[in-house]
Amino acid sequence: MSSKSETIKASFAATKAKRKTQMCRVYEVKIDISHLNHATQEHLNRLFVEAKWFYNYILSQHKIFGMSDKVYEVPVKVKDVFEIRDLRCLSAQMRQGLISRTQDNIRGLAEKKKNGYKVGKLKYKSECQSIPLKQYGYTYEILDKKYVRIEKIGQKLKVIGLKQIPEGADIANGTLIHRNGDYYLSITTYQEKTKQVPSVESVGIDFGLSKQLTLSGTGIAIQYSIPVSPKLRRIARKLSKQKLHSKNWNKTRIKLNKEYQKATNIKEDIKNKIASFLKDKYGTVCVQDESLKAWQRIWGRKILITSIGGIISTLTKKVHTLIEVRKNFPSTKTCSKCGNIQDVSLDERVYVCRNKTCGNILDRDYNASINIEDEGLKQVGMVRTDFKPVEIEANTLMFLKYFNSIPYVKASSVYESGSLTALA
Repeated sequence: MSSKSETIKASFAATKAKRKTQMCRVYEVKIDISHLNHATQEHLNRLFVEAKWFYNYILSQHKIFGMSDKVYEVPVKVKDVFEIRDLRCLSAQMRQGLISRTQDNIRGLAEKKKNGYKVGKLKYKSECQSIPLKQYGYTYEILDKKYVRIEKIGQKLKVIGLKQIPEGADIANGTLIHRNGDYYLSITTYQEKTKQVPSVESVGIDFGLSKQLTLSGTGIAIQYSIPVSPKLRRIARKLSKQKLHSKNWNKTRIKLNKEYQKATNIKEDIKNKIASFLKDKYGTVCVQDESLKAWQRIWGRKILITSIGGIISTLTKKVHTLIEVRKNFPSTKTCSKCGNIQDVSLDERVYVCRNKTCGNILDRDYNASINIEDEGLKQVGMVRTDFKPVEIEANTLMFLKYFNSIPYVKASSVYESGSLTALA
């Protein structure tokens, strides 16, 4: 018995040492519900209902830590009475995963409370949207490039998106997700770390409403917005007229959530493509600490239809060096050529320096992006590099070609004084 436990400990130690040289990446694939038979559809639906029952049962226990997963039936409140329901679809490992996740959530709340935050408590759920699949090869398994197997489901499940997982990646735990009537499988992988030599180039980014991003150096302005679709408005109106929590209300709510999810996916795609391009091109990115909550209070929906906050947070995670310029730095009021500071009204889209010896004329946002880059590099003892016109033109054409290839994105050049004319 001792030799078996020693073998397990050695295996855990070897895995832990291996993970130090790897990076974790999570991929989400979609289960093709058009290929599911009736029994599998019923099983998946029942699985998430049982997960809700079991999660609420966990919260009802006095001793959640140390709780056994050997539970085969649970009490479920129906109106004013409790009925006993069997857990037919939820496997032991799925129950273990739900217990472990609940325990981790409690630990997280306790840690936040310890650090002085006001925290509440975990609440009972009306629906469960995810189930942990803790052991690859047993709770779930990838069969080939098209199919996966999930414990207790007889039919192999056809999925879309397995090709994005690279060859040789170590597959770890997963999560089965139910979102807006569709089913997804989130797969955790571990891959060998790739060494990337960071670029020495830097850029300043000015965020705004009329032009979401303006880049220093090339003078590229990026505009995009995902407006609320007429279909979404129509479904929202229909939902408002239906009886709350009725069957038709639930069906319409799922349709509405799907429409919201489409818009969210488009914004996520735009955000990731812009952030990845900037990460690959620049080693140092300078941004200003913007008060996006204040923007939202003033401008409301104009902020909602963009994902400026998401781009900033993604850049923080991805770029080699991100420098934040202080919030009160007058990037818009300062002349990027002579340093003169002057008041600029919101309707002035072109910055005209009033210093008679300067006469600098630049697009307002382009001027601000240069100031942000200068101020950011100053914080780390660096100086902005001025490129030759030929280099600027070559980079501008390349940037415009890439950004304009992204759906819903319009990129244009503001390098010319006060102009906003696309070169590509």
